Amino acid sequence: MKFTTALATLAFAAASSLVNAAPANEARDVWDPKVLFPTTGSVLQSGQAYTVTWDLSQKPAEITNPIGTITLNFGNFGSPLILARGFELTDGQAEITIPEVYTESDYSITLWGDSGNWSGQFEIQGVN
Repeated sequence: MKFTTALATLAFAAASSLVNAAPANEARDVWDPKVLFPTTGSVLQSGQAYTVTWDLSQKPAEITNPIGTITLNFGNFGSPLILARGFELTDGQAEITIPEVYTESDYSITLWGDSGNWSGQFEIQGVN
């Protein structure tokens, strides 16, 4: 009986030290890098490859989610259309290919990772 009580006490002490080692409400750095390209007024062509770039100057020491995704938006609506994913946010750039879409001047992209940051609106020349 003493052995069982001692073992249970030891297991409880070990478990509570693990809980205390990783606080749930720990402050985290959220990085919202500004998209540098495409910029407001850029004109991109369907079917062409481009390099999306973003500002690295205010990168925190630790990034909550360092893996990025880029999606295409139309107007004020986000979309599930993924242009790139699985790249390191700390690279500051990722290659995309513009899909076949209708010609419009209110497209934008969202850079996802730590947060979602929308670019300015740009034109895609595609299907008329």
